Amino acid sequence: MSYVRTFTDDQGTLWEAIGTPTTVAHGRLGARLAFRRADRAEVVPGDVTFNSEEAADFALATMSDRELRRRLRLALEARRGAASPSGQ
Repeated sequence: MSYVRTFTDDQGTLWEAIGTPTTVAHGRLGARLAFRRADRAEVVPGDVTFNSEEAADFALATMSDRELRRRLRLALEARRGAASPSGQ
């Protein structure tokens, strides 16, 4: 992880968007879009992967705050869904 992008969610909470290392297509090392509150260490993984850390850095540098907020909402909803016993 190299590039960190800070932004605020719809409630004004400060978040960081980061690229975390992950295995992508064909077993290659890439990055996954992830989020963490600026005041916490817990990482919330997103559903977007990148073929390289450089691609993740570029996307984070150019992605709008609106898109980051949308991706964060999706990641939080997916985490809540995964935490419920029935997946709902």
